[in-house]
Amino acid sequence: MIDSSYSSLLRKLSNDYYHNHIGFEEYRAQRKIILDKIDEELNGETRDEDSAQADEPASQFMQTISFFKNTDAEK
Repeated sequence: MIDSSYSSLLRKLSNDYYHNHIGFEEYRAQRKIILDKIDEELNGETRDEDSAQADEPASQFMQTISFFKNTDAEK
């Protein structure tokens, strides 16, 4: 699919949500499908739910480390 097709799909989806044609959960579910297809096409990889959830705690942990590492405790 070409970029303008993904763009039009996302634009239509956000327009439907904005005008209350679909609910928030439906919007998020459909947006995830579109974004996953974009990711798969551009990066050539599929990401399953198990690996996505496994990456989440490490990411939060690293953000915490980064936050505390950048603060000056002596002040």
